[in-house]
Amino acid sequence: MTFTPGVSGNPAGRRPGSKTRKQALVESLFEGEVAEIAQKALELARGGNSECIRIVLDRVAPVRRGRPVNFKLPVVSDAADIVKCFNGILHSCASGTLTIEEARALASVVEAGSRAILVRELEERIERLEAHL
Repeated sequence: MTFTPGVSGNPAGRRPGSKTRKQALVESLFEGEVAEIAQKALELARGGNSECIRIVLDRVAPVRRGRPVNFKLPVVSDAADIVKCFNGILHSCASGTLTIEEARALASVVEAGSRAILVRELEERIERLEAHL
């Protein structure tokens, strides 16, 4: 049986939560033994096995990927506000309130906002020009 290119045999796709054969096989291998394996990993970690310590800690207290930043972004509605916002970020970075990485992340958010403002301003200018024609 050949398939027609571009036509799915299952247009609805896989049901959410359904497992692949590989996932089902892996789960069946460990079925009923997860508690025993976890207990053994804890025993080895308590015994000083550094790899087991790392595994247990990764599951219990994973490395945090960032932190909440105590920096209030001002309302940005035009180009002048963008400049004020960037200056606030630079000042906070210079004073040590923000790290370089945090300042970079905030600046990218403000930059995205500035692009949105630019698009809005260009649309308004085009509408005014079209109204005069």
